[in-house]
Amino acid sequence: MIKWILVIALSIYAPVIIFGQTNQENTFGASAPKIVFNKTSHDFGELNLYSPAFCEFKFYNKGRAPLILSEITATCGCTVPSWPKKPIIPGDSGIIVINYLPDETGTIDKNVTVFSNATKIPVTLELKGKVIKK
Repeated sequence: MIKWILVIALSIYAPVIIFGQTNQENTFGASAPKIVFNKTSHDFGELNLYSPAFCEFKFYNKGRAPLILSEITATCGCTVPSWPKKPIIPGDSGIIVINYLPDETGTIDKNVTVFSNATKIPVTLELKGKVIKK
């Protein structure tokens, strides 16, 4: 009896689980904003300890609605992002500037997460390099 209940329950819920999956796109569909980056990774190479550095990530709105960057977070306080607060109209571009102050020697492996109305899943920008004491 329990076996039959399990079979019935699985036959009902399996299609819901399988076909209920969504992709990264938001609910706007074809008229949604679409964020496209020139690059999603930056290698600083070698940096001196306590010497500030910065990099830029250029992005485009390849969609059909205004793109809004709602929040950008970094993995630590030594990495400070700045970004356009106004909506980016379709066909236009913007730049995210990442200021980095190395406060310890070793490998740089930082992430900056970009939240927008273009996707449900945020975009991750990677920072790489090495900090040396000079």
